[in-house]
Amino acid sequence: MEGSRMSPVAQQPPIRQEEMEPTKPLPCRFLFPAIRSIRGKLLMTIGIVAGLGVIATLTASYALWRIEDKIRIIESFYELNQNVLEIRRYEKNYLLFNDKKDLLSALDYVDQVRAAIVGVKAALPGNQDELQSFYDKELGQYEFISRQLMETELAPRNKKSLESVLRKHGQDLTRIIFDMDARARLQVEREVANYQKSAVFILALAVMLGAVLIFYMMRWIMHPLTAIREALARIMQGEMNSIPVGEEIRCSVEGIELVNSLNLMLKTLNANQVQLIQSEKLAAIGKVTAGIAHEINNPLNNISLTAEVLLEDLPKLPCSERLDMVRDILVQSDRAREVVHHLLEFSRARKVNTFEPVDLGKLVADSITLVRNQFRLGGVTCHYDQPDQPVLISGNPNQLQQVLVNMMLNAVQAMPPEGRLDLAVQVAGKEASIVVRDTGAGMAPETQAHIFDPFFTTKNEGTGLGLSLSYAIVKDHHGEIEVESEQGRGTTFRIRLPRMDTEA
Repeated sequence: MEGSRMSPVAQQPPIRQEEMEPTKPLPCRFLFPAIRSIRGKLLMTIGIVAGLGVIATLTASYALWRIEDKIRIIESFYELNQNVLEIRRYEKNYLLFNDKKDLLSALDYVDQVRAAIVGVKAALPGNQDELQSFYDKELGQYEFISRQLMETELAPRNKKSLESVLRKHGQDLTRIIFDMDARARLQVEREVANYQKSAVFILALAVMLGAVLIFYMMRWIMHPLTAIREALARIMQGEMNSIPVGEEIRCSVEGIELVNSLNLMLKTLNANQVQLIQSEKLAAIGKVTAGIAHEINNPLNNISLTAEVLLEDLPKLPCSERLDMVRDILVQSDRAREVVHHLLEFSRARKVNTFEPVDLGKLVADSITLVRNQFRLGGVTCHYDQPDQPVLISGNPNQLQQVLVNMMLNAVQAMPPEGRLDLAVQVAGKEASIVVRDTGAGMAPETQAHIFDPFFTTKNEGTGLGLSLSYAIVKDHHGEIEVESEQGRGTTFRIRLPRMDTEA
């Protein structure tokens, strides 16, 4: 018993020519509608995400740079405070010990305070007037009083008065500089907080926009692939012949190219399937040639003998006998013509997608006519239980007849002489079945598991494609083939096909 199972693609009906026209892309309703290729959208998305990342990085870097400036301002004020405190320390030492060297040291720190103020003014331009006033007025008066105290001819009363003024100016220095420091710290803290918020906002915005773009990128990539995958699943189930180009696929140049390539591949595979079916049909014709020759030879011999009798005894024969002989010649001619007609019908190549109403009862009877003499040559008895009423399905009669002829020939080869082949057409609800049962040697379970596999055969001759093509043809008709076999007790094939809706 030979057989093989065709791939899902090979089981599908052919691709119509109008379905194979290359499809042009249409504008998408997603982002970047003018960009129709996944590659272009991917590059655009990567560029935008990279640009957002660069903006976020630059913003963070700028914020850090500005924060460093503000930290330098705080450091400058800290240095300024320390110098003012040093001035006050030497001032107090002078007031306690009346050592003019302490005033000189205080004046040295006044110069350092002035230098620190210059640095603060450069870093904190908003406080220019206040710092300049402190530089000119407060420090100038403090320096002026300190230099007066350093003169030797001062009266004690004047000296006491100047020391009191010096103490008051020192207190003003401390108060003013500490007040400026506090306000500068608050300003720096506010600006640092603003820079931090800006950096966090830009970063969050970049992450959010990047996530949105990545989401759309996944849609651009997955939508065409999902549509193609669903279409291929429907093709495998026999619901459609080719991959339709919907809006999801039209939005992608790559998706359209992939669909066009897959449809072209389906068309090529289908064409190869048609060639395989036709070649297997020719092989089946070769198997029944001997029986067909015998089937045609018998009526030709009868015609020849009757014609000879008519030629020799025409004047002696009565009119009724001559008419009977002519009628016999016509009957035998019709018999030969019928055999040739069935053979031509079986060998004719038809489009596999040409479906029409088929009467299964008549189809089985015509198929038996083709292989009737194979039964005689093999010593096999054929019994067909033909239904009383037509059992209609929608299908290709030529292909279905090829399935039946192949199964009957396999059964004849599997049976010894005096074997019996039973055929029947059965109806159950909306389903019709053709049952082919033989009394051959049967098959082992391991053989049954592979009879529909490509190029599998247990015979010395044959391609191993007979049952594979039969399986594919039945699948094209939305049907199923079931096999039951037991070694030593024969094999039964059941072809189940959906019936036509007679009420439609």
